[in-house]
Amino acid sequence: MSQAPGLLDSWWDAIGCPHCRGRFVPGAEGGLLCPRCEERFEVCGSVPRLLPATRVAALAEWSRSYREARLRDGWQPLAPEQRCVLPFSSPPGCPVLYWQVRRQTYRALLRVLTAWGPRPAGGAVADLGAGVGWLSFRLVERGYRVLAVEASLDDAFGLGAAQAYLGPAAGRLLLAQGDLEHPPLQPSRWGAVLLNASLHYAADLQNTLYRAAEALQPGGLLVVMDTPVARRPVAGTGRGDRHLGYHELEDALAAAGLRTRWSRVFRGPRWWAHQARAWLRGEPVFSFPLVVARREGIADV
Repeated sequence: MSQAPGLLDSWWDAIGCPHCRGRFVPGAEGGLLCPRCEERFEVCGSVPRLLPATRVAALAEWSRSYREARLRDGWQPLAPEQRCVLPFSSPPGCPVLYWQVRRQTYRALLRVLTAWGPRPAGGAVADLGAGVGWLSFRLVERGYRVLAVEASLDDAFGLGAAQAYLGPAAGRLLLAQGDLEHPPLQPSRWGAVLLNASLHYAADLQNTLYRAAEALQPGGLLVVMDTPVARRPVAGTGRGDRHLGYHELEDALAAAGLRTRWSRVFRGPRWWAHQARAWLRGEPVFSFPLVVARREGIADV
């Protein structure tokens, strides 16, 4: 997994130490150094590994168990040409409803960006929980400069699979291993921060939203997408995730200083049939709203 030499040169003013949010400088042997807290981070194949040292082991285990769970569920590693058409296909082995939902949310996100910005020239975008990087790649296609942050480097279900996008991305995509709760973002530098099917994995919801909001530049957007939201918090799949409660999320967004707008995304009959079957089985019923927010007092949403 590699990226173009010198690609970090255009990111020094935006990526930051996951501990103190300080600005990096080039370190010894191609690594990164945070002068403020004297933490050093390696670059593996030009991919910065920007994890807090205390989180490395736990996230490696999570990545391993996530891969095993996906394979048990019938998901298959995708070839590069299959990754490059996501989310506009339903690859073999993947649930058809899963990619239908992701397509619907992606189109809704594009409508938000068109209506409220930021435009591509309005600041870089951080994709937190980037997975295999398909959303980052689609935004790069639309002219954005995107940082894809993912804890897993797995070559099938994590950031390792994003290698397929680096050539077509023409230097506007940076891959970085990072933690959702300690994102490698400098404060007030980002046009948008996308919590991409990831917020329901946050153990500390309030801190995660605070750190994401802190990274926004004036007028920047925070978007929560494809996170399951129910009337009240309930358990998820058993992989460290859960369904967030509506009021729980609403209160946490407000506490992070965010002015929020909730949007329902039309899901269609396949989704409602799925929810009806879940209700009949006594399982939790939830939705995937698109939640769009700005810092309080900067601009209305």
